Formats: sequence, structure tokens, C-alpha cells
Amino acid sequence: MKENVLKRVFTALLVVSICILLIQGMDLGHEDKSESPLTNFYVENYEETGAVNLVEAILFDYRGYDTFGELLVLYIAIAGVIILGKEIIKPKEKDERGEKT
Repeated sequence: MKENVLKRVFTALLVVSICILLIQGMDLGHEDKSESPLTNFYVENYEETGAVNLVEAILFDYRGYDTFGELLVLYIAIAGVIILGKEIIKPKEKDERGEKT
């Protein structure tokens, strides 16, 4: 009974999370930010970082801590899903008569 409730709660949270991500994704890309002052700064000064190209400079120098934080959050989320998945899909133990409990 309790496992059934956990499965339903987990499924509901997963569906809500996916819906939120899809709704947020629909809103991306509507603004033209190609001429922002920050974009111009990156393009003009990326060679100062010692990076080979602009993408590398932004990801590993200008936004390095931000990228590390995003990876940390991603790994924590993956670990949480794995832990919850193991709890929900845990095999049932058999008693002396071979019946699942």
C-alpha cells in the first residue's frame, strides 16, 4: 500500500517537473540578445583568458563557477532519482513458504 502511494507521488512529481520544463522551454529564444554589452565584452576579450575559442572561454573562465554549480545540481538530482528509484523498485522478500511479503 505504502509503495503504491510512493510510486504515485513520484510519478506525479515527475510529470509536473517535465511540464514545467516544457513550458519554460517554449519561452526560450524569443529575445534577441546578440547585441548586448556583455556579448560584445566576451567577443572582444576572450583571448585574455588564454582559451582557444570563445565557447571555452565563457564556459571555463567567465562562467566556470556557474557551470560547476550547475553540474553539482545535476549530479545531486541524478543521485536522488537513483536512490528513489531503488526504494520504489525494491524487490520483495520471500518468506519460508516462497510467498512474497
